[in-house]
Amino acid sequence: MNMPTLDNTLIEQVALSLRQAERIAIISHMNADGDAVGSMMGMWHVLNKLGKGCVTPMLPNGVPETFRYLPCTNLVLNGDSQYDECAKALELADLIVCVDFNAASRVDKLAGPLSGSKAKKLMIDHHHGPDHELIDVMVSVPELSSACELVYWTMTACFGKDCINHDAARCLYNGICTDTGSYAFNNDVPSVYEASAELVKHDIGAPDIHNHIDNTFSVARMKFWGWAICNRLRIFENKKFAYFYFSLKDMQDGHVTGADLEGLVNYTLKMSCIECGALIREEEGRTKVSLRSKYEVDVNKIARQHFNGG
Repeated sequence: MNMPTLDNTLIEQVALSLRQAERIAIISHMNADGDAVGSMMGMWHVLNKLGKGCVTPMLPNGVPETFRYLPCTNLVLNGDSQYDECAKALELADLIVCVDFNAASRVDKLAGPLSGSKAKKLMIDHHHGPDHELIDVMVSVPELSSACELVYWTMTACFGKDCINHDAARCLYNGICTDTGSYAFNNDVPSVYEASAELVKHDIGAPDIHNHIDNTFSVARMKFWGWAICNRLRIFENKKFAYFYFSLKDMQDGHVTGADLEGLVNYTLKMSCIECGALIREEEGRTKVSLRSKYEVDVNKIARQHFNGG
């Protein structure tokens, strides 16, 4: 097996934290992608199978339409429309599980309730630069493909393979697929294939999952992507760089949200002459930048050093 090496003492801390907690909140980042939803709900299903009855999943602005097919996503609290319920769940929790994000700022308006909660905080994440001051127990492995893969290895190390049921497997496979671009990148570590193979054994209907990820665009989203490529793509061949840019008005006129732009930045890299791409879009009170690269360009370093991101 090529599973990542996880410190035995750390695994014991994770298992003990989950076993002892009676009230658990699970949270992931703003504008959730497939890995955020998949890792959060994968954890939820594992804890449900372990007999934890009071587990509250939440996202700062809800579950994107694309991923609502995943089992039990109807139970996820939305920080926009259910802020008070989210804040109360974070306040009353014995344990808060943070998945697929490395700092409180990634949960937007829920950052205050998260940071202010007296609950023990467990992080399972694959991003660089985790906030050690926020977290009590940290499982951080940036080399892995996705938070979903890390959740799989962590939970099976804690509780054995039987803790993964059909619903957990569907959620975790979803996140691995989205964060690897269906194995197009982050694919040079054997553990991602071994985790995926174990998940597929649960008869998860892998073709159906790929169909939900890739073939569920709304008409508005499809038309917006076409318009964006024609009107909002700037290409600098001599710099090997390309970017999309969008104002709030662009998105309002196109009847799309931030979630509808998920994956569009990858289209900058489909040109053989481009090695680095970006998507820049206006949000209320701020500008969001997403970076992607191929070959040797380290966009993670650029994001951390110049944009306080990662």
